[in-house]
Amino acid sequence: MTATAFTSPSLSGTEALLLDLEAERCDAMKRADFARLREILHPSLTHVHAKGQIDDYESYFRSGGTHVDYRQIDRSELKVQVLGNTALMTGRQLLVAVRKDGSGTVRIDSRVMQVWTEHEGRWRQLAFQTTPLAMSVT
Repeated sequence: MTATAFTSPSLSGTEALLLDLEAERCDAMKRADFARLREILHPSLTHVHAKGQIDDYESYFRSGGTHVDYRQIDRSELKVQVLGNTALMTGRQLLVAVRKDGSGTVRIDSRVMQVWTEHEGRWRQLAFQTTPLAMSVT
């Protein structure tokens, strides 16, 4: 995903910034850049995974993001609604990841809803929920 894939002249500065941050989040996941993810994710994060498990900020880094090798994270159909210092982002996500223990590959095509908020002078992701349209495990 590249930020330019989603920017257009009709976007507000905040919408474009949030799309850039989402591109950075996906890139940080693929590179296992947990320091950058800690900057992008809000300390009060609620992250709902495809199978329904829920992580907060600290458990997110102890579980999901550290146990898989993200190979592909493609975002599409992204829409951003800015409401003051909060924003709602919706769209599709295709995620392909390999479990670090070698037990298989996961491919999830889903709809995603994210909540972003301004925190200490910058935008951070407060909530993430993915709803699978199709999921396969090999």
